[in-house]
Amino acid sequence: MDELHDVAQQVRRGVGVVAVLAAAAEDDVDDEAPPGEVQRLEALHAAVGRLHPVAALRLVVTAEVNPDGPAGPEPERRRTLIEVEPHRLEIIALVVRVHITADATRFCLQRGIGVAWFAWDGGYLGRLAPEMPRSADLRLRQYETAYDPARRLRRARAVVAAKLANAREVLRDIQSNEADAPSLADAIARLKEMVDQVESGGSAGVPPASREDAAQDESGRLLGLEGAGAHTYFQALGNAFRADIPFTGRQRRPPPDPANALLSFGYVLLGNLLAGLIEARGLDPALGFFHEVRPGRPSLALDLLEELRHPLVDRFVLRACNLRILRPEHFEADAERPGGVRLTRDGLRLFFREWEKHLLRPLREQESDAKIEPTALLRRQVERLAVSLRGGEPYQPFRYGG
Repeated sequence: MDELHDVAQQVRRGVGVVAVLAAAAEDDVDDEAPPGEVQRLEALHAAVGRLHPVAALRLVVTAEVNPDGPAGPEPERRRTLIEVEPHRLEIIALVVRVHITADATRFCLQRGIGVAWFAWDGGYLGRLAPEMPRSADLRLRQYETAYDPARRLRRARAVVAAKLANAREVLRDIQSNEADAPSLADAIARLKEMVDQVESGGSAGVPPASREDAAQDESGRLLGLEGAGAHTYFQALGNAFRADIPFTGRQRRPPPDPANALLSFGYVLLGNLLAGLIEARGLDPALGFFHEVRPGRPSLALDLLEELRHPLVDRFVLRACNLRILRPEHFEADAERPGGVRLTRDGLRLFFREWEKHLLRPLREQESDAKIEPTALLRRQVERLAVSLRGGEPYQPFRYGG
């Protein structure tokens, strides 16, 4: 209950851009509920009850058991959990089993609220996206850039450089508390060298006839540097896990331990939010510049995710683990993916409560003395991308630190 009220308060203050209400948020709700218990969303349901519009255009979360039983609705078994105003919501994440009515769908679409579905293990299932203004010229510019080897390469280089630079800054933050860990200093130095290598690359001066071949060679070099940088970073990151959840290296598909499960879940949530913002801006989230096109892959969202994943998700996971907000007992074996682990119901509840708070904590950035909230940062970076594609200022990635 408390975590639901946390979300409500954020939205009332006009800063809750993302409302995440999970099936795990209420102990009475069970993914294996009896046939008589229905979890239904009437104007926005988050698997803990029902959200429906009232006169003041609010979303009301209520819990109801057996609403369609032989005796009909049972008002005495229905209770209001929270009330929130939806005008600042952009997307709501629904975890596990959800039934959404036509009224709920219409309510979300009319108000521009996206709805995303996630499996219990954090796997992304799909998204309901409201109709947004389409800008054909912007997508044409995106396609032209993607199919121009030199222009695509410049953007891919910016993606990798920002990712490695921000990974280095996160390690520098950790080093301030772990001064006696020599592996951190080594990793920070190596990442700096890799950033320099990425930024110094290019095909300038290459004859036009061989420009495409040179771009392909440089793309391969970027992939190698990105992979090496990720390996270096994650090896050093283990120094920062000081509580009950250790981290020995990045593993996924499936994540075999709690730390990797948290990282994967956070990346999925952040990537889905970026994909929604990109689509709302009129861009094609499936066509990126660093990530290759693959069926079902939001490549452009993944491009933007690279500069944000370490400052946003990794720092969140570190904090949740080191403060023992999330502990080993909040994880269980993933029955659907042998060898993997996932959050328990209580773990999901705690994760979402802290994630919402984390999205309100301002980040430091190198280009400004002021801090910026993550939700505002995401929208700003999407807008910068759109402006750069239209021929404005070159895209400026987010650089954490300062």
